[in-house]
Order: sequence, then structure tokens, then C-alpha cells
Amino acid sequence: MTVHGEIKRRPTIRDVAARAGVSHQTVSRVINGREEVASETRKRVRAAIRELQYVPSPLARGLMGSRTHTLGMVTADVTDQFFAEAIAGAELETRKRGYFLIVASVEGEAEDDELAYLRLMLERRVEGLIVARPQVPLTLDQLPPAVERVPLVSIGSTEVPGFMAVDVDNRGGGFEATSQLLAYGHRMIATITGPSDWPSAHERLDGYRRALREVGTYDESLVEAASDWGPESGQEALGKLLSRAPGFTAVFAHSDLLALGAIRELRSRDLSVPEDMSVVGYDDIPVASFVDPPLTTVRQPMREVGALAAKLLLDRISGDAAAPVGGRIHLPTMVVERGSVGPPRNDR
Repeated sequence: MTVHGEIKRRPTIRDVAARAGVSHQTVSRVINGREEVASETRKRVRAAIRELQYVPSPLARGLMGSRTHTLGMVTADVTDQFFAEAIAGAELETRKRGYFLIVASVEGEAEDDELAYLRLMLERRVEGLIVARPQVPLTLDQLPPAVERVPLVSIGSTEVPGFMAVDVDNRGGGFEATSQLLAYGHRMIATITGPSDWPSAHERLDGYRRALREVGTYDESLVEAASDWGPESGQEALGKLLSRAPGFTAVFAHSDLLALGAIRELRSRDLSVPEDMSVVGYDDIPVASFVDPPLTTVRQPMREVGALAAKLLLDRISGDAAAPVGGRIHLPTMVVERGSVGPPRNDR
């Protein structure tokens, strides 16, 4: 920023102190929420902060009070809808509480990178950690020893003994998706599962099985595992199902992208959705409501998952005696009904 051709420097804590007529130690006490500052003095300091547009440095706050006011989050690919939403929720909750969130994204199976990021954040003295790992869970032995000094909350399938975990109720989501199809009169319902090494895929499959076993129509031949979560795998999996067991009238896909691939395979065989086959997805990605027909799907509350993970950490950091220190919290899913589900064709 320039003023009359000169660079205007960023205001410091001493500038705020001079404007308010107090010491810089008093300004620090106000910034850090200390109670031993008189009300009128506190008002003057806050007014000076607003007038100067002063932004406290989290590093400076850490040096002065042995606090950094930062949380760290190590997650899978941030371009993934699941984790992007969780990050957004965690960041908003963190900012509301006067903290900062540092995010590190780990690609693929780069376990060494994940542990390196965890060590780096601990070296930077983050006050809490969120670990979002969707596949093979971490064990306490895999974490840096220093992690035991800070609160940790995991997201997704990771569950570290002695720490809190927050996840979506994937079993409930699988049950609800299948029940939606049952409510329309379908009984022969196929499923395209996510990759077999993902715990969330197993949980959604458990929910699907429970719903069908309750009505006595579960058939193992109607289960097909996809190699990944993408549309090409969905198309390939549905092709295998149609070749192996062509009598089913509906399919529950474990992701919206798998569902879109399945719809493409149906159309390649001149089959219509939902007239010839009903389809339910999972995730409620933004494009789900714009495809033709709009996709009925299971919505995951990922922003809420991220926000809750941050809240649990910050409650622990603040010394809240009621904050849980271990266990698992599952947030409920909901079915978003659109146009890809109808009654079986033989009922029309």
C-alpha cells in the first residue's frame, strides 16, 4: 500500500499502544482476552485496533504467551469434494474462535509425506491437530511421539485410540439409500460399492445389506465393487452386473460419480432412468441436481463434520471440562430425492 508515493508500513502493536495511550503489554493482554484490564482501557485499545486496522500476528501472540492460536489439518487431496467441504467447515469454526487453520494436503498413498507434515506442524507448535484419512486407519505407533502433547481429532475412517473421531454415519446412509428404493416397490436392488480398501465402502454396504435382509431379498450376486470412485468404474461395474444378473430394477451406487457412470452404461444399452432402472447415488456433489434426470442421492454433512472436529479441539484447548477426550461421533446423512428414482417398470 502506498500513500503519496511512499510505502505505508503495517501497523504494529506499539502503534496501537501509542494510539490508545497504554503500554504494548496492555495491548497484548486485551488481544489475548486477559481479564485484568479495566473496561475503559479495553475500549480504547479496541478502538485503536479498529482505527489502525491492526491484525495481530499469531506468531507474535505465541512468542508472548506460549500460544500460537493455530490448528493444523492434514488431509487427503483438497480437490476432493469430501475433504474440501470438511476443510471449509473447520476453517470457519476455527476463525470464529480467533484461531488460524494450517492445511496440508497429502496425495495418494504418500504416508511419508503425511507423517512429515504432522511433524512439521508440531514443530510449528500448533495447539491441536485434525487428521483426515479416508482409507487405512492410523495407529498411535505411526504418529510422531510429540502428537501426544496436543489434542487430536480424526475425520473419516481414521480412529486413533485415545483421541476423538468424527465421521458420517455411512451405515445409516447405505440403509437410507436402499430403503428409498424399497419404498418405491423395488426388491431386486443392485449396488456398486466403493473400492474394497475403503472402510466407508464397507459401512455403506452393511447398510444396504441390512435394508434388504429386513425384506428378505438380499442377493450377493447383485454386489459389484468398483476399482475407484470415478464414473468410468461405475460404468464398468454396472456392465458386469447387467451381464451377470440382469433381473434387477434399481441400483445404489456408493458415490455420485459411480452413479453417473452407471447411468451412462444404461443409456448405451437404450435403457432409461428411472423408467427402466432407478439409480441412487451418494455424496450430493454440486452437479447432481443438474444432470438429466437430476440424481437422487445421499447428502453427507461434511462442513458440519469439519466444524465439529475443530470445535472439539478448541473446547479441549480452552479447558472445557465437558469436552470429550475419546470416542466416535457419527453425523446423520439424509436422502435428497430428485428424478432418478421411480417404481419398477413392471408396476407401471
